[in-house]
Amino acid sequence: MKDNTDWLFDLKPNVLQFLQEMSSMQKAGYYKYSYNGDLYNENTHWNVGSSVFALKIYYTLGVEDNEDIEAAANYIKTFQQENGWIYDGLIFRKSFLRNILVSMKYRNFSNFLNKQYVRAETRQCYSALMLFNKLPGTTKVPVPTTEKDIDNYLSVLNWHQSWAAGSHFSHLMFFLMLAYKTGRIKRDTFDYLTEYAIKWINRLQHPEDGCWYSGNPDSRNKVNGAMKILTGLIAIDKACFDYPEKLIDLCLETENDESACDNFNIILVLHYAGKLLGRAYRQSDIEKFALRRLSIYHKHYHEDKKGFSFYMGKANDNYYGAKISEGLNEPDIHGTVLFLWGISIIVQLLGMDQELDFREFKT
Repeated sequence: MKDNTDWLFDLKPNVLQFLQEMSSMQKAGYYKYSYNGDLYNENTHWNVGSSVFALKIYYTLGVEDNEDIEAAANYIKTFQQENGWIYDGLIFRKSFLRNILVSMKYRNFSNFLNKQYVRAETRQCYSALMLFNKLPGTTKVPVPTTEKDIDNYLSVLNWHQSWAAGSHFSHLMFFLMLAYKTGRIKRDTFDYLTEYAIKWINRLQHPEDGCWYSGNPDSRNKVNGAMKILTGLIAIDKACFDYPEKLIDLCLETENDESACDNFNIILVLHYAGKLLGRAYRQSDIEKFALRRLSIYHKHYHEDKKGFSFYMGKANDNYYGAKISEGLNEPDIHGTVLFLWGISIIVQLLGMDQELDFREFKT
């Protein structure tokens, strides 16, 4: 184990140095997306996602409130609309036509006019701001208030694409939690609506593998979809679900290492399924799997620049359907936040969380 984990002990100061390299000297709170390959810079009002990722990285590393955190939070708030949504106008415009064409091609209009992008980015922004108690004065994002609203919301999602559909179940749970915590809905309403939504999606859960989907997706998509469902349950502190043994079996038989998302998703599912079972099911196999996964993580780590790349040897170049970087062989802030999130879970699985103390954010 020692050889495979030694590099983690220098990770905190190294990634903090990476964040400093990624921050702008001209615009407070602005962070580059990739190390050198961004197609746009701080002279454009864009890139709210990178400031979100910076806040989540600071939280994972245990950094308390400071001027950098304050600046990133303030920059995020400059993207808030009058209706409460927070999103990046440049990303919205760049992905708009693509998402309309996809909606028309598959005759699925749940993302028509970029609704799903706006919802997803807003969730990212509010979740990051909550980590440091930096919510804006108003958070009036609309939420469903009846069973019919929940039915309408969930039924238009394409459950053949379980990762995408599951992500919007997760957003629903988050926004209901946000509405409750900010006093917009009462506790009994929150409990009723979340329980109804959970019952709704559980009709899609398959006993043979524990995943939520329609059709016949491959193992990778099953695991990625399950991860999104679990993040929704985690967001509302109701991470209790059926067939955790089957989820563990599936994860241990699945590679899932194409990107930072894949590498993180499978670890989260293993962690919460094992936790639900009191670490009494295949725990030795889970620990061996986590160690092997660390080896993959390390291959994404750029020792010279001290950050992670979303793909092995390549920064991510596409964000919500918009091309934003050249995809060079360098780290990016998106890959870095996801790999750190995964490490915060892996050290728990290996019983090293007291030594390394990476904080797991759960929203």
